[in-house]
Amino acid sequence: MTQLIALNQFRIERNNQELLKCDALLINFGEQIFLTGASGSGKTSLALALTGELYAHGEIKFNYQENSIFAKKITLVKQFFHFKNNYGLTDFYYQQRYNSYDADNAPTVRQTINKVINVDNPQVQSLLTLLDFHHRLDAILLQLSSGERKKIQLILALAKPTQIIILDNPLIGLDIITVKRLHEYMAKLAEEGVCFILTGDSNTIPKFITHVLSISAEHNLDKIKLDNYHPDTTTASTTNFNYANLKLPRLASKFTNIVKFNSVTISYAEKVALRNVSWLINQGDKWLLSGANGAGKSTLLSLINGDHPQAYANEIYLFDRKRGSGETIWDIKRNIGFISPELHWNFDGSMTCLQAVISGFYDTPSLHRGATDEQISIAQQWLEEASLIDYANQRFANVSNGIQRMLLLFRAIIKNPPLFILDEPCQGLDDYQAQQFVKLVDHLFADSQHTIIYVSHRADQIPTCISQQLNLVAGVATIIPAKNN
Repeated sequence: MTQLIALNQFRIERNNQELLKCDALLINFGEQIFLTGASGSGKTSLALALTGELYAHGEIKFNYQENSIFAKKITLVKQFFHFKNNYGLTDFYYQQRYNSYDADNAPTVRQTINKVINVDNPQVQSLLTLLDFHHRLDAILLQLSSGERKKIQLILALAKPTQIIILDNPLIGLDIITVKRLHEYMAKLAEEGVCFILTGDSNTIPKFITHVLSISAEHNLDKIKLDNYHPDTTTASTTNFNYANLKLPRLASKFTNIVKFNSVTISYAEKVALRNVSWLINQGDKWLLSGANGAGKSTLLSLINGDHPQAYANEIYLFDRKRGSGETIWDIKRNIGFISPELHWNFDGSMTCLQAVISGFYDTPSLHRGATDEQISIAQQWLEEASLIDYANQRFANVSNGIQRMLLLFRAIIKNPPLFILDEPCQGLDDYQAQQFVKLVDHLFADSQHTIIYVSHRADQIPTCISQQLNLVAGVATIIPAKNN
């Protein structure tokens, strides 16, 4: 028998509407699948249906190999890594990662791996080397960056591979070198008999992929050979952008220096996260912050965003004020529009999408007060221009990850702050949305006095207005010419 997975009269619905469908679809032994479609088209829903976590109409059959060295199971690696602390709690606030008490009550990388497979297992050791992660075994989960958390997910899945492994956006947060090594490792597993089903965008298709599962605008699920696949990134998205009329108001306040670091050093026990970093950001500067996973980017950004307590032990100036001179964390945050994968993980999903955008006025991951008519009007205008107004009254948790990410982008923009920290802002967006977001950044900021600190591992997702670059290697900073220069 050559069939590994068979779908018959298959259909998934969302909110009583058809999300995706196929009359019959076969995935055979030896085939490696790339699952693609617009943001919100149903890729994650299909993955959940295949693993039994989401109800689907029709029939799903698995025909596992009896003589395989791999377990007769299907494994799903989700986009986000959710974990419990030592008290069994899963609800975390963003600043918890820097609070010593809360960090002490969260598990380490070593403890997390040991719950699934012994960390001394040869496969685990091989993956730790592959992902350059040995030195983080005793790190607290709360203090890991998004890329480092992704590495844990991959280690747990690939150290004990099953016959079918679904990876939902496996490259989120990973640097270029790690991506290359991961693809090579997965290719070897594919040769040995593992069937991979990967989601992502068309720029990240590994060489070992043989077929593409494509979800069309008409909700059809079709399988085609990779050689016959030609993505149309100009029309692929379910969301169309019209940003021509979007403009940021002029800034009401001016600063001599937005950020000034003088020989800043941050350490956790024996690990030095930042070493003698000096950095001057003037108003209107557009910076790219780069570096491999674990290089210190998240720590550096937390110092600017007001979340890191060690800021007071260093000479740091934000918006012309020295840290520790009487300012509050809210004095800092009102001047910053911020987005990051970690913020996304910890965001309050019970709000409506409109409320999620409005919360940007208050610098909180939830809305604890009533919004003014003016604030509601501004938020509605942004949603209208982005063709997202139909989502306004839906719960944030019920829309796709791509739509959630767009809402958080507008949440960062809505109050018109002087500084924007855009940390991997295109994560979760489809190809077209990512292209349009980059164009939106250039449209809004190219000639403005707004300041940007932009983080991305993808050269094709960096706006052309970015003109300066700070690169981190093991906590040491170097200013180099930006790639767009």
